[in-house]
Amino acid sequence: MIKKINQHIEEGFEARVLNPIEYWLWKFRYIALLAVFFCAFASIALFVMGTMEILSPVKEIIITTPGILTNHEQISNENILKDFIGALDLYLIAVFFLIFSFGLYELIISKIDIAHDTTDDVDHPLLQISSLDELKSKIIKVIIIILIVAFFKNVISMKMVAVSDAFMLSLAILALCIGSYFLTKAH
Repeated sequence: MIKKINQHIEEGFEARVLNPIEYWLWKFRYIALLAVFFCAFASIALFVMGTMEILSPVKEIIITTPGILTNHEQISNENILKDFIGALDLYLIAVFFLIFSFGLYELIISKIDIAHDTTDDVDHPLLQISSLDELKSKIIKVIIIILIVAFFKNVISMKMVAVSDAFMLSLAILALCIGSYFLTKAH
């Protein structure tokens, strides 16, 4: 009899106090939509910035083509390559934000039904996230690719002064190759 009374009191407490708290706590996960939307907007902005970074040297190449404008100063191949690689870097960072946005949405808010649609003939494994470890792994891989691209952007303008400079560059490239081997070895 006392057990029934205690059980009834506990059930009443859960119904009156804990259930509404759990309900609102569960609904509070929608605050993550702020991060999802702003990361998606950042991704769009970075894609636009990357495109502008590509269009700028293309415009310069067209303008400085011999015969079009003779009084315009010649742009160097080094600067053109740095601009193009800088655009690639921006695109990769945009992909980083896109993956984070999709992953956060799928982990916290809801699965994206259209991404799992069977009528879509393209598989999107990069954007389908099922766990926090999977999101972390994909983001780490993109960050490493971003660092590799940034490395090569800096290598373009590097001046070799001594033999040790070439040796250190070759060691850095070897380290990048070994690192990328271990990244792809898991597959």
